[in-house]
Amino acid sequence: MKTSVILSLLLAAAAAVTGCGSHAPESPASDLKYDAAYSVALDGVIDNGSLISPSNDPATAKSYVQEQLYYTIGELNGLNGGAPDMRRNEIAIQSINPRGDGLFDVKYTAKLLIAWPRELQVQSSLLLILPARGDYAGLRTFYSSYGGDQDTTKLCLDDGAHEVGQSVLWYYYRPFKASCPLRGVSTEQTGKVVRQSIRLTVSAENTTNKAPEYQKVWEDGRLVITAIFGKYEAGATADSDAGISAYRQLFYDLQRTFGAPLTTNIPNGAYPGAAYPDTRLTFGSAAGPVDVALFLVDGIQTVDAAFKTKYNQRTEISDFVSYNGHSGLGANIQALARMGHFTVGQYQLFMVNGCDTFAYVDNALRDAHQAANPGAGENKYFDMITNAMPSFFAQNSRSNMAVINGLVGKRQTYRQILAGFDISQRPGVTGEQDNAWPAPF
Repeated sequence: MKTSVILSLLLAAAAAVTGCGSHAPESPASDLKYDAAYSVALDGVIDNGSLISPSNDPATAKSYVQEQLYYTIGELNGLNGGAPDMRRNEIAIQSINPRGDGLFDVKYTAKLLIAWPRELQVQSSLLLILPARGDYAGLRTFYSSYGGDQDTTKLCLDDGAHEVGQSVLWYYYRPFKASCPLRGVSTEQTGKVVRQSIRLTVSAENTTNKAPEYQKVWEDGRLVITAIFGKYEAGATADSDAGISAYRQLFYDLQRTFGAPLTTNIPNGAYPGAAYPDTRLTFGSAAGPVDVALFLVDGIQTVDAAFKTKYNQRTEISDFVSYNGHSGLGANIQALARMGHFTVGQYQLFMVNGCDTFAYVDNALRDAHQAANPGAGENKYFDMITNAMPSFFAQNSRSNMAVINGLVGKRQTYRQILAGFDISQRPGVTGEQDNAWPAPF
């Protein structure tokens, strides 16, 4: 199928349970690289960006542009699995001129880093259909016109959209959906919508043939794993809850891979679930002992002091840490990033396994590792796996096992490890550019 045809269509999102859940605050850009099995990083350049602003202050106008560009997440998600990294948007205000109605016309340039489906040809440009304004009042008008969640039509929304308010419309936004009036030009859209082109080229940020630092992972003779699972519904106790099911599935998959645990805190005949939210296991492997802690939580933003103490203790020694659950459209990820204790010389791979985490994971975890290792580069002791698309709870165990098997096997590149994930997640890794394996760390 021609790329132009593919990009004119939307893939209807599966009406299944995903780890999605207002968006995270903007954070400073970071000099990160990127590798993935199913995606490639593109530079997207907007040469003639346009915005209507109630303010002529450049800093305020820039913040409104950032809000406008959040809608590229929904559009690119709808176009077969792309996503921008909102941390790395480079926005420059070119001019601000009065319109005569108390508002201002803002012209800007912007550069975005976009995870793009590897199987699709990179076209030279893409049409963006965005809100004309990025301030609260302007976005409120846009939501009133195109939010449409409360009736069954969902004209410009993902079919699986639910509980869509103004603050989250950008995530479910699908302007190229067949039912969406934004696909065509309409005078009714005047002052509400802008159409502008973004140029696309393959980015120099892409890396290849990088692997985890296996030497550092195994330097103490063991692999230490900490995996957190959030429930689909806070307070759920039934095994049918998607989050509880994913938590239990990893327990079974670990045993299928490594055999019966050498030690466990789960009573004979019992299994992890709401009654056992803290599971400790050790296994033997060809590479050495595997020490596992699995945690089940209602929600990462509501964990108690006891959990934080246990998590902080585990992060001091863990080689691989994963969070699997609702991203809260960034809020849960921010909460996770501000927990943990990190020690000098402890190299770690983190997986933030929620919806579109590539788009809005900030630098808090990376900064914490650098603070623990002053003088080292920001990525020296830290790599991170995120998703450019939604992560389904049923995929969580598979994703974790792909990483665990890679760490035990000690031979796969990151691209090979990520090929073990479900393609729909579009997982990628950042921070890997300085990895040296098989050369010494």
